[in-house]
Amino acid sequence: MKRAVHFGAGNIGRGFIAPTLQANNYQVTFIDVNTDVIKRINDEGSYTVKSLSIEGTTEQKVKDVNAVELNDTDTLNKILLDADIITTSVGPKFVKGVYEKIATLENQKDQIFVAFENMYRASSSASSEINSYNENLKIIDAVVDKIVPPQSTTTLDVVVETYGSIILDETAELQPLDVSEIVSYRNYDNEFYKKLWLLNGLHLQLAYYGLANGDTYIDEVLSSKEGREFGESAIKSLAEAYNLMSNSNENLDKFSKTIINRFALPEIKDEVTRIARNPEIKFSKNERFEYPLRLLIDNNKNVDTFNEILNIIYSGNYLNVEGFNDFEKTVINKGKQYLYEEFWDLSDYSEIYIKNLGN
Repeated sequence: MKRAVHFGAGNIGRGFIAPTLQANNYQVTFIDVNTDVIKRINDEGSYTVKSLSIEGTTEQKVKDVNAVELNDTDTLNKILLDADIITTSVGPKFVKGVYEKIATLENQKDQIFVAFENMYRASSSASSEINSYNENLKIIDAVVDKIVPPQSTTTLDVVVETYGSIILDETAELQPLDVSEIVSYRNYDNEFYKKLWLLNGLHLQLAYYGLANGDTYIDEVLSSKEGREFGESAIKSLAEAYNLMSNSNENLDKFSKTIINRFALPEIKDEVTRIARNPEIKFSKNERFEYPLRLLIDNNKNVDTFNEILNIIYSGNYLNVEGFNDFEKTVINKGKQYLYEEFWDLSDYSEIYIKNLGN
């Protein structure tokens, strides 16, 4: 059996990456800093993944897993040298440190490194920042999509949505995972922006729409006629922006409907305040809101849902959202024209933005 070492024994690692690796005939070892989780994995050796969808609930037993503490250097190095694939779900800011640890090992076999992070080309970015070339270590970028709601940390068992997708860069030299309903090899850039805009971008807009209307969870936003209509209009505009960016006429109706249905699942209690957090990042230039908006404005397309969200963030005071207070002080309080000209660095286009979105 092939060996997989996965950094990050959190919910996404246990609930999605490990089961996918096992389905591809890999024996999985988790690496983490949480000594309690490490001990529980080694003591119990298995856990249950409960998957939720509109069709119902299924359960999968993940067996024969073990774990090593990150600081157990000797054991970790031995396991890494024996690995066929090394993966992460640790958060973007920690990927570089993981890659550095791997790249400096004198491995004698071909290995694959895949960072399953919500970040543009996380694997390549980490490798490009480290001044250590390892010809035996092959880098593959991935787009991972799975909703894992916040949940109890008192058990190894994980609750996830049934839907899941792993898209690997089609230009990769190797294919470490078999093509399946979950795994595919496609154009990386197109798939990254499709997910960032249609899934993460819609999530963000629904979150602020929900905040303005007193909703606690995303599914509540979509349970009302008005909320559903807003969501459908928003994702239609985001899909239009994606086709402009990718220079394609891809029919995204089914993909869009699937996203709406995923967000509407009442069992996935995803709080709007969680999704709305860190607005200074999510509303920044080239992100899930500004980039598609720019393409739509440049091409004289409808931007009504974007305008509605901007009016919401400029008229509300969402102090219960992490990061909003700072965003309000540094950007919002300075007016929309500051947003266009300074925060988004679009001073040459200020007039057309004011015409479409106000000042």
